[in-house]
Amino acid sequence: MATTTNAQEDEDTTYIDYEAFLEPTFSPYRFANTLITSTNDPSDPSLDLTTPLSRVLFDLQEIDTHIHSLTTTSALPLLAYTDNSYAASSAVLAAVDAQLDSLRRAYERLQKDVAARSLAASEVLTVVERLHSVTTQLRELSRALVIARQIEIQLSELQSDHKALVRAAQNLRELRVGRVLADVDAGVTLAQDLRRHIFAPAETFILNKAREEVVAFDVSTTTTTTTTMPPPGGEVAAQAALALFLLSKEGEGSLLTSAVQSLLNAAVNASLAALTRSLTALTTLDRSVAEVAARCQNLVALQELLMGIALPSDDDDESSNDDNEAVAAAGSKAKSRSLLDPLLRQLDSASLSSMFFRSVAAGLEPRVREVVGRGGANARILKGAKDRVRGALRACVERGLGSPVEFEVAVMVGAAGVLGR
Repeated sequence: MATTTNAQEDEDTTYIDYEAFLEPTFSPYRFANTLITSTNDPSDPSLDLTTPLSRVLFDLQEIDTHIHSLTTTSALPLLAYTDNSYAASSAVLAAVDAQLDSLRRAYERLQKDVAARSLAASEVLTVVERLHSVTTQLRELSRALVIARQIEIQLSELQSDHKALVRAAQNLRELRVGRVLADVDAGVTLAQDLRRHIFAPAETFILNKAREEVVAFDVSTTTTTTTTMPPPGGEVAAQAALALFLLSKEGEGSLLTSAVQSLLNAAVNASLAALTRSLTALTTLDRSVAEVAARCQNLVALQELLMGIALPSDDDDESSNDDNEAVAAAGSKAKSRSLLDPLLRQLDSASLSSMFFRSVAAGLEPRVREVVGRGGANARILKGAKDRVRGALRACVERGLGSPVEFEVAVMVGAAGVLGR
């Protein structure tokens, strides 16, 4: 402690400005210039460097003496500190080396016990994954073969069992929604053959068969009994309608809508043809009214038939969640939905009969206008029988619907408005 105090006192009593030498901005050239200018007269042409050189040499001697003094007085503490530091670092290094050796041995053991086994396990995993893929595809192919066989049997049963149409459509729907052959690679020959030779022809046949049954629906061969059970004669049309709905994309029943639209268009065109003939031959008006009413009754029977067919459960659950929640919030029971709901939604009509009469009226009005515009005896007879014509058009609605509906009556009677009041 005394030695350290003496060294500090020597440092305090020295005249050398150590701080100036330790500054980062210290410049030896500026320091030398300061010494020269402080020991010489700037106006004296002779320059004497003896004094500044002596000053520098004296300073160097002073610094050397100071360094020697510090080294002499602090040698023992420095040596002791260095010895202690070396001993501590040697102990730490020995402990670290021991831990490194232990870690190295553990790593070698893990590499032997885990890495080698992991490599073998990865090979086994690859084999298992491939076996799983093969098993999955074989299972899908087996299921597809079973469904293909079922479809073949169901198609052969169509002549005796019309319900086979729906069963075949359900099997094809399984394929369409990805429940069959979904995990089978596209390049598998068996899957390609099943799609090309079994599923595609069967779907085409079922679509054509079901469409024919719906388009050919005729109320004269059926008797409507209730709105919840299809009549025996209309059961074929009911199964065909359900098959078309099942094979439609996204559960919207577009195929069923297309078939019903074709039936509706055929009824409208035939009714317009009959009424147009009666405009120039009023003696056939009563027969034309009967034909129009019969076609309307056919559409009403089809509507009741579709109303009695519930939506398939998967489509009904998905499409009616929002409606059911709204009805439940209002405190009333949710109504079970039928095939008629998506059909009328796509046709944008309240009923098939309403759309039928609107279409007939829209097509009949220009034909009445054409007959009146041509003039002649037909025009005079038609104008003279305007009340009879209006009564016949009203009778079309009343006999077709079984009761007068003011909107449809107004639409049909309005088609003859060009005849005057």
